[in-house]
Amino acid sequence: MAAPATESGSSAPLPTLASVIVLKLREFTRQPVIEQVRLKALLETLVRVAIEPLPAAGRAVLDIPDGLALVVLGSPGQALDLALRAQAAAADLPLCIGVNHGPVKATSEALRGPGLVGDGLASGVTLANAAAPGRLVASRSFREALKDAAPARAAELRRAGVYTDVNVRTHELFALDRRTVLVRRWPLIVFGTLTVAAIIGAGFAARHARLDVPPVPEPPPVRPAVIHLAITPRGDVYVDGVLQGSIPPLTEIEVYPGPHTIEVRNAANPPLRLELRLGSGEEMTITHSFVAPLPQAKSPPKKSAPKSAPKSAPKKEKPPERSNTPRDLWRQFRRDVGF
Repeated sequence: MAAPATESGSSAPLPTLASVIVLKLREFTRQPVIEQVRLKALLETLVRVAIEPLPAAGRAVLDIPDGLALVVLGSPGQALDLALRAQAAAADLPLCIGVNHGPVKATSEALRGPGLVGDGLASGVTLANAAAPGRLVASRSFREALKDAAPARAAELRRAGVYTDVNVRTHELFALDRRTVLVRRWPLIVFGTLTVAAIIGAGFAARHARLDVPPVPEPPPVRPAVIHLAITPRGDVYVDGVLQGSIPPLTEIEVYPGPHTIEVRNAANPPLRLELRLGSGEEMTITHSFVAPLPQAKSPPKKSAPKSAPKSAPKKEKPPERSNTPRDLWRQFRRDVGF
């Protein structure tokens, strides 16, 4: 559906209400890169099977740093079924599931390409943070939407407490009532068991008949991407907000293929921030030099005016020395007596 045009003639996508299921792998960023690759591959296989019953036009799969987010445009009941299928197939995966109902909007970025944003996704991530591995929690907004669409299914979710996020926002949590779910899902469990048995029986029959069916080729293994670092003189390296080490001695890092935010911080300079999308086995080099700030120039000391030499007092003229000749003595005598 095309977005309505604004007065200026440009079109902008409008938010739409959707159900969001966030599948988060607990402690994912603390795992070695090889283990991250393995866990993400298992999660992608799980999601590929879980979303198969939904039409392609009514769903979207988004990559997040520690898992996947599923957006369902259909009924909340379909979203709940999808979350339950993912939970049942998780097996040994430390999967935390958060289910929310809220607005999402299409967006497009130069580096990451098209995607979705909105409070529906943000609250779904918060709910996944509140869930324990193997548990599913839903928001009140999702339960209300489920109640409007399928009142009987709303009984499957019971109140499970309140969660306060890092922004001091409170979220009312709802968890599955397993007894209600088990009673309601029993026919589906029986049907699923019979279906699996039929598939296994068909496999044995095909083997017995020696059907020459070529094996399905396995997809190529996913290899970590490598980022080489040529940063001078030093810096702290963060990948998706998680500290990986300091340069030196760090010279390269391995990351899971996909979008990542790389940030190198140097206390004396503005940080270097890059948005990257790397493929399997791809290598790249980041070269940057933090220029040390120039020292502040010191003003030259003010020159003081040269001190003038003290003026010497005028010399007093000495009275002429008196002559001792008889004539001079006579003249002096006459001056003294007034002649």
